[in-house]
Amino acid sequence: MTEWSALLGLLDRGPGSCVTGVHTSLQPRRDDGHGWPPPSRVRVVTRFVHRPPGDWFLDHGGGDVTLDVRDPADGDGPRQGGQGLEFGPLFPWDLAPSPARLVTPVPSAALAGATCLDRPVEVRRDGRAAWAVTLGVPSLPQPLHLVVDADAGVLLSAGVPGLGYREEVTEVAFPSSVADAVFRWTDDLAAADLAHRARREAAAAHYRAASLPLPGHWPGGRRHFTPDVLEGDPDTGLLAIDLYHDGAPAGTPEMAVLIRQPPHAPPFEPGWVADPEAFVHRWRDGAWQWTLALWGRPLTPDELARVTASLPAS
Repeated sequence: MTEWSALLGLLDRGPGSCVTGVHTSLQPRRDDGHGWPPPSRVRVVTRFVHRPPGDWFLDHGGGDVTLDVRDPADGDGPRQGGQGLEFGPLFPWDLAPSPARLVTPVPSAALAGATCLDRPVEVRRDGRAAWAVTLGVPSLPQPLHLVVDADAGVLLSAGVPGLGYREEVTEVAFPSSVADAVFRWTDDLAAADLAHRARREAAAAHYRAASLPLPGHWPGGRRHFTPDVLEGDPDTGLLAIDLYHDGAPAGTPEMAVLIRQPPHAPPFEPGWVADPEAFVHRWRDGAWQWTLALWGRPLTPDELARVTASLPAS
């Protein structure tokens, strides 16, 4: 048997080695406080490599790679690179899940002020020995459930089941070292990024030369529309349109992105649509599935019906 104080001390010491794995997060999307739009969740998967104290390689998929590398001039303090497991006032919408929240979860005011609601229980998670513990956290309206790796000083998962929030790391390994090249913007990464950008621009140019499927009706009118193609695939018909960024009349949505894709494809959710603070409407017609992501406020059911009915026939 162990106590929460001992587990917190283990997390405070940290892994002490490099860490690789896959980080998966689930968050509920925002609604208007009355269950509209209907409930849905954002799922984001990131493959990561971490080298203490503060180097990160993040592969978000689809050619999207982030390098976050410590500046040697900042020194070698053990806390560098740590994000801390914190929760904001608009939880579960206003946090940005990341591997750092689990691999380097302290310092954390939320964990420091937590009280243990049950004795930790020995479990196995993803083939590793671990401790499951349930905490009361002052900043959270419901209990926080953690799984702490028994040896490595990292969190294998964190979640608030009653609110639909969960983060976890899987396929975890602890190599003794990671090559410097992993954390450098190499020629191969640059070439892959350039090819990815070229594909996006070619698709955008293809669709810009055609008539975009824009709704004929919009709350407040369409005078402020400045549509532009964000993403597309002429082979499948995938199309993401930024309808406008600003200039919207008062009381209407602040920004809007409209996405069309084949009916049986998994939902296309690039970074800005994966924002849980976006209000997201989904529907299907005879040929396509559609996603409309909005910021500021959602469409009302009547507005949504009028917008979907005003789209040009496929």
